[in-house]
Amino acid sequence: MVTDQAGVGRGLLNHYFRWPDLRAAAWESIFAAVTTNQFPADQPPGPSCETYLATAFAPEARVFWRLWSEAADLAPTDPALTGALHRTGSRMLDTMAACLARGACLQLWQVADPAASAVRLSALHDGLAGRLLSGTPGLTPDQATAHLRHAFQAETCRD
Repeated sequence: MVTDQAGVGRGLLNHYFRWPDLRAAAWESIFAAVTTNQFPADQPPGPSCETYLATAFAPEARVFWRLWSEAADLAPTDPALTGALHRTGSRMLDTMAACLARGACLQLWQVADPAASAVRLSALHDGLAGRLLSGTPGLTPDQATAHLRHAFQAETCRD
């Protein structure tokens, strides 16, 4: 598909790009868009965090949980994917921390350490997504969302 859309032969593509590099670049591009969708830059922090909370466990997000999980599984033997995973994870955490910090500056909430809060919220999200992917009994996407909202409220001292 890539060569067809670019109008070039496979040999030319393989000459300039190694498959692991191309796969990592594509994966990183996908998650750059996910980060932008989770925390839209053109939204104030309140609605931006609400977008994140409301869509974290939406059915359409499932494909991204799977992609992230597969990348994490491949990363130990794929240096290109390891780099993409680290850059993307850092970008996601930095974006969430910046949103939390902006909300604190606007006095929407209080957060002592936005970067640490972003790590904890992200870890909870990833753990809940993993449990949903594995089909853990007794956990629904709505319950996962409620857990994430509760953690967000605890992190931001919101009532």
